[in-house]
Amino acid sequence: MVRLNRKVDYALRASLDLALHAAPGELVRTAEIAKRTGTPSKFLEAILSQLGAAGVVESQRGARGGHRLARPASSVTVGEVLQVAGGASPSVVRRRVPADGPGRAIERLWQDAEQAVKKAVEGVTLEDLAHRAQQLSSVPDYSI
Repeated sequence: MVRLNRKVDYALRASLDLALHAAPGELVRTAEIAKRTGTPSKFLEAILSQLGAAGVVESQRGARGGHRLARPASSVTVGEVLQVAGGASPSVVRRRVPADGPGRAIERLWQDAEQAVKKAVEGVTLEDLAHRAQQLSSVPDYSI
């Protein structure tokens, strides 16, 4: 199992939502993203601000304000979103193992699993993820 904190999960949901719902040149309002992704609005605003500071999202204030991806979805990786929101790659849930020979083998297995997860998220773009979401359902379901 891979562990992501809530902030990272919401950042990925919001980024995917923008990839799915922001037509080129158009903005999506915070309230719309929050409703579709199940993210509290105030928390979402902070996340979008952080993604904006990193150059992933563009935001505009005002009556016609909203958010969009700063770059094409094909150039933003899931790994980048996770790094911006969480500061680290996702980690594999581990159990403590003895430091002896067999324990080291188990630890190495978890290290290999983490490297595989890191490679996977760095190789998937928001465009790839949006295509997967559209294939699975016409309307993404973020219920937990």
